[in-house]
Amino acid sequence: MPENTAFSGNARSRSRRSPGGFVNRIILDPAMTSHTTPPSDPNAHGWDGDLDADLLDEELDGYNDLPTSQADGPSWGLIIGVLVAIVAIAFLVLDGLEGETYFYEVDQAVAKGDDLIGKTVRVKGIVEPGSFEGVAGGIHNTFRISEQGVGMKVVYTRALPDTFQEDSEVVAQGVVDETLTLHADEVLVKCPSRYEGAPPTGAELSPQAAR
Repeated sequence: MPENTAFSGNARSRSRRSPGGFVNRIILDPAMTSHTTPPSDPNAHGWDGDLDADLLDEELDGYNDLPTSQADGPSWGLIIGVLVAIVAIAFLVLDGLEGETYFYEVDQAVAKGDDLIGKTVRVKGIVEPGSFEGVAGGIHNTFRISEQGVGMKVVYTRALPDTFQEDSEVVAQGVVDETLTLHADEVLVKCPSRYEGAPPTGAELSPQAAR
C-alpha cells in the first residue's frame, strides 16, 4: 500500500508508525462500518471505492509483526561454538598436565611420598653399593639409588647400559607404585660429559678396551 493515500467522503485518517515508516490508517464513520460491500450509490456515506475497514486494519497491524533482525538477539550458534572450543582447550591442557614428566632428586621424590604414586617421574641418584641384583645383560634388574642418605628402589626390566655400575650417578624414568618403588622404562648413566643410555661405541672405548 502506498504511503499517505487519501480517501474522500467521511473517512478520516491518522498516521501510524510501522517498521517501514508512517502508514495512513483509515478510520471510517459508524455508518460505513456496517457495510461489507459498497452501497448502490458509490458516494453514499462517503464510500470511495471497494474499501473494507476491518481488512485494512488487519493489513496495517501486520507491519508490527515483522520479524526482528537476528543481530538484535543472541547468536546461539556462535555461543555454542565458543563453549565447545573452551571445553576442547581445557581438555588438551589437562591431558598435557597429566602426561607431563617431573624431575626430582631422589630425596625430593621420597619426600613427595604418596603424591607420586601412579605418576611418571624422572629421579636422579647414586647407585648404592651392594644394592644391585641382576645379571649382566639381563632383563630383570633391581637396585637402589640414594641422595643425602635417602634412597629409592628401582626395578628395570631391560638391559642396563654397559657403563652402569655401583656409585654411578643415574637418572631413572618410570612410574612410582604404592611402595614408592620406581618401575623404570629408561635408565641413563652419567658419563663425564653427558648421560648415556646406550652401550658405548668403539670410538668411546678406553684404549685398553679397544685393544
